[in-house]
Parts: sequence; structure tokens; C-alpha cells
Amino acid sequence: MNKGNKEQVQELLYVWISNFDKRSLESIKQNCDYLNEIYHLELRNPIWGIFWPLVFNGVIDHVGNGFYALSEPIVLDYGTHFYYINVLPQKVKSKHISIGISLSETFEDVGCKTMRPSAIAILKSYPCIKDVVDSFPLSLEDESNLKYVNWKFKRGLAELDKDGLIRFFSLPEQLYLRQLPSRTVNPEAYALSYCLTRVVNNELNGKYDQSIHQLTMPAFAMPFMVYRVLLLECMVSKQLPRKQASDYVFKNIPTGIVNQLNRIFCNSIQYE
Repeated sequence: MNKGNKEQVQELLYVWISNFDKRSLESIKQNCDYLNEIYHLELRNPIWGIFWPLVFNGVIDHVGNGFYALSEPIVLDYGTHFYYINVLPQKVKSKHISIGISLSETFEDVGCKTMRPSAIAILKSYPCIKDVVDSFPLSLEDESNLKYVNWKFKRGLAELDKDGLIRFFSLPEQLYLRQLPSRTVNPEAYALSYCLTRVVNNELNGKYDQSIHQLTMPAFAMPFMVYRVLLLECMVSKQLPRKQASDYVFKNIPTGIVNQLNRIFCNSIQYE
């Protein structure tokens, strides 16, 4: 698959969504399947290859009840440089970074909100993943019917095919069982539960190389709200996150931010 072709298709989807107040996840999925077919991208899961990167980058947002729309235009002010999100400067020179995002060394008043981001302040407002999962509804489902994602230890995220797929978070030895809300209600429920599954099975949610301030986290089940905050921090040094094998790599991440992440992820990020 050609990277340029994929970005062209993402641009088409982005423009299509921009023509509506909001679009349902189901209609977006159908369009991703269609674009994947006619542009011969050969993606195994088109919505993840085409649509979700736009959500992770913050140019598209969940607006409730399974609907998505372009996020509010905003200028991110880093003092020495400026990122324009879902809005293009007209009078100053700018560089295209990715769909919906451009970078300029000069500020232009484009008639939208301007913000100086503070990644650590945002993270301090996030609860830990255990508290989030604990807030999910209690369930009286028979635990023995569940199929666990971690089949070896049989703890954490589990599924049940019962008039449609239902997901649970289970700790059998504690008689602890929570039912995950659907993606329509909470788009992050699965990712957060998967991250907590790593925690209860003594697996890592990331590694931090303190000598070079580089954070590496599994790409699978990365909560997009966490990715966005790390993206904001990477923008300080004009280096966007990159994908390396099955991980995301974030450069120039201060220790204070990793400390907050470790609070959120229940001390499952390893310092090296």
C-alpha cells in the first residue's frame, strides 16, 4: 500500500465528514470499506487504517451517541511556533503536517480559539484506569460463560456472544465483574479495559528511557485521549509521534509527564 494513496483517501473521508454536522460510526465504517475497495488499499480493517488516525490526531472528535464530527478549529501556541488545527492561515507561510494540521513560525488571527497547551495539566485531570473501569455497571453474568482476552490467566477483559458481542472486565478471584459500555457510549472503554488487563496480568503499558526522554507504548489499545496529550507534548519540539513495529514512540517527553502517566496506568510504565 502506498502511503500517499492512504493519505489521499483519508483526505477524502475528512472532507466528506466536514460537509455534515456529524456522521455515525456505522456510516463512517461503510465509507472506509468503500474507499478501501475502490482505491485498492488492501487494508484488513479499513476503519482503523483510514478513520481512527484522524481521531487520534485530534482533528475529528466523538460528539456523543456514536457520532463523530470535525473538532473545533484551534491554534496551538507554543511561543516559537504555532499549530493550526482544522483551520488554515491565509496570510502567513505554513507547512502541511498531516490532514487538518499545519505548522507556522508566525501567528495569524484566524478567528478561532488560541491555546497554549499544557500536557501535564491535562493529564493531572485524568483518573486512573482502575477507577474508570470501576465506574462501569456491575454485572451478574455467569463468569464461567466468558471468553477471556488473556486466555492464559483468565483475568481482565472478557467477551460473551449473547445477542451480539458484550464485553466485561472480570477478576474471578475477587468476584469482580463490570460490563463495558458500548463504543457508542464510551469510545475509550475497550482500550482502557485492555490497558488494565495488562496491569492485572503483570504486563507493561509502556517503557521510558530516562537517558533520552523517550517513551514507548503499545499501539494496540492505546487510548486516543492519552495519545493526543502526548502528541501535544511532542509538538513542543516539532517531532510528531511515530509508529515503530507494534509500538508508538514519543520523543522528548519529560519525566513529570511519565509520572502522571504511571499514575493513570497504575504503575505499569517501566523506567529504564
